[in-house]
Amino acid sequence: MNKNKNISRQAVVLGCLSMACFSLIIIFFSVYNMYKVRKESDFISNEMLPAKMLSIEILTSVINQQTGIRAYIISKDRAFLDAYYLGSKKMQGYSESIDNLRAIGIDADTTNQLNNEMLLIQTYFKQQIVLINNGKLSESKLDLNKGENLVDKFSAADKELINEIDSKINNSRKVVANTQTIHQHLLIFLGIILIACNYIFISHIWSGMHQQIKKKNEINEDLQKLLSLQEEYIANISHEFKTPLNVILAAAQLLDVYCDGGLLDEKKNLTVKHIDSIKRNSYRLSKLINNIVDLSKIEAGFFKLNLSNNNIVEVVEDMVMSVTDFTESKGLHIIFDTDIEEKIIACDPEKIDKIVLNLISNAIKFSNKGDEIFVDVKDEIEYVEVSVQDTGIGIEHKYLDTIFDKFNQVDKSLSRNAEGTGVGLSLVKSIIEMAGGSINVESEIGIGSKFTVKFPSKKVLQENIQFDNVMRNGKEKIKEEFSDVY
Repeated sequence: MNKNKNISRQAVVLGCLSMACFSLIIIFFSVYNMYKVRKESDFISNEMLPAKMLSIEILTSVINQQTGIRAYIISKDRAFLDAYYLGSKKMQGYSESIDNLRAIGIDADTTNQLNNEMLLIQTYFKQQIVLINNGKLSESKLDLNKGENLVDKFSAADKELINEIDSKINNSRKVVANTQTIHQHLLIFLGIILIACNYIFISHIWSGMHQQIKKKNEINEDLQKLLSLQEEYIANISHEFKTPLNVILAAAQLLDVYCDGGLLDEKKNLTVKHIDSIKRNSYRLSKLINNIVDLSKIEAGFFKLNLSNNNIVEVVEDMVMSVTDFTESKGLHIIFDTDIEEKIIACDPEKIDKIVLNLISNAIKFSNKGDEIFVDVKDEIEYVEVSVQDTGIGIEHKYLDTIFDKFNQVDKSLSRNAEGTGVGLSLVKSIIEMAGGSINVESEIGIGSKFTVKFPSKKVLQENIQFDNVMRNGKEKIKEEFSDVY
């Protein structure tokens, strides 16, 4: 869960950084394109258009000068020379302005040609004035065509300048248009990438949230199952405690009545029956309490095995032989078999008895009169295999995966052949695993079940013998283990 949270946080940070980077890129290119467009626009408005106006103004001034001189030659009215003198005053400034056009990229040949043509025209105009002032009117009239040719040449050079300025303006406009187009396409491209990143980012976040929600739902479902299992366990435990207590209390009340009425001798058989009932249910309560305590010790880490080197074949066979009378009383046949007479391994005989008795008890519970129970011991070199097999009603396949779970009961009906809390097999599995072994079950409905336990074939150098072998086959332990079989 913490790992998923860290991944989600990293995804959020990465997504935010990605969006921030793309936003900065968009802002950068937008500012750059705006700067470039503004630069080109300023170039057109501040440089190109004034240059074009200058060229037109020069051409207009030259034409006005020519017109004034021509009118003066024809009419001899000096008032027409005002346009010439006015233009002459501007020509020096025009020449400097034309030279400055080179700074904005105008070809030097064009500006030089325009200055030369303008110089020739001014020289011609001065010569015409001198001729008129010297009384050589006829000669000045003869040179009128020369002036027109000079003006035409200047007009052509000026037109070339205007065309070049127009070309510069068109190029700047194209740069602006291209910049705007590139900016537009770039914005679309970056927008698509940003949308894709947002989609991936949101999808990842959604997937992470979905996984977290799914995980939480699974945890909630597991908790609900656990709570349901615990509630069921509490109900079963309550029933398991209540039933023998009620029987004991009822038997005690009857004995009390017999004592008060002096009927003990008269009700001797019933008295013995009630005493047996009290004993049996006391054993049942003792078994239940011991199993719960042992399971709690295992979970808390306080349960220990007292390992010593023992003949596992003898330990199992002795326990099987000690329950023969009980199984025969239930109409069942128990058969012990082994492929080896002696196999010394490290084990806790008391816990082996508990395991074997529990497995035989389960076999009895789910067997009918006339069925057989097989207990086999096999030497598999690296481990010893102990199996308990019955020919009873069998276990449904759906219960095989959970049969060793704590508080689990295969048969929860009120009509089952025996009582039980679902603690026994869980305890058995825990003890076997503490000894380094394993247990598994095979079963088919109507054919029977087989529980197989494997103990490692190892020995201990330092034995911890804390069990009285004399008492190991005592009937008290069998009565306790079989107290819930009826």
